[in-house]
Amino acid sequence: MLGVEHLTVTYGPQVALEDATVRFEAGQFSAIIGPNGAGKSTLLRTLVGLLPDHAGAVQFDPGHTAQGCISYVPQQQTLDWAFPVTVWDVAMMGRTGRLGWLRWPGRKDRELVQAALRETGVYDLRHRHIGALSGGQRQRVLLARMLARRGHLLLLDEPLTGVDAATQESLMALLRAEANRGRAVVMVTHDLEQARRWCDQLVLINRRIIAAGTPEQVYTPQNIEATFSSSHLGHTHAEA
Repeated sequence: MLGVEHLTVTYGPQVALEDATVRFEAGQFSAIIGPNGAGKSTLLRTLVGLLPDHAGAVQFDPGHTAQGCISYVPQQQTLDWAFPVTVWDVAMMGRTGRLGWLRWPGRKDRELVQAALRETGVYDLRHRHIGALSGGQRQRVLLARMLARRGHLLLLDEPLTGVDAATQESLMALLRAEANRGRAVVMVTHDLEQARRWCDQLVLINRRIIAAGTPEQVYTPQNIEATFSSSHLGHTHAEA
């Protein structure tokens, strides 16, 4: 569905991501894993179109565009949880890009939002202000907004941060189900063990793509050292 070819992203003179090549397929659950500052969020934000690339290309398969197919969940700490909106309002924001200018949500939009809230377990909270929610509830609301959009490519930046273990498991099961329905699911995470259990593809990153492939292909001592050791910053050992 989507691939990047020799992608390089810079912040001024600093290279955040260098010569990255990787592909994300429909029906595939992928995890992007690496230490802080490795370029994980940079890769995701470039796919969304929030950051310009310096070199290389982001390529969608024919018939797909970023505007039409991407649903994006940013990190929780980047959002203003004091904003005066309800759970229902946030989930309905997932339909905004589908409606176009000066159009009000219709019956189908309301049905999709209701279904998304039920699927993520927060329908009973739909009238509650988002500032009154726990961290796990907030994450579920962001997932509901993503699901309401009905994108074919789901991009999530650290969706497991700040939620308890039980909530993490239920969120991973929900994302696994979305991949099984044919969507491409791409998640940034620090939890390598959880990613091994749930995901089809692991993308290890440390300024460069260290390795990309199935957990069995990628999870090797050499690749883990190259990913998380500062002495190997940006050095590519293998790519499956």
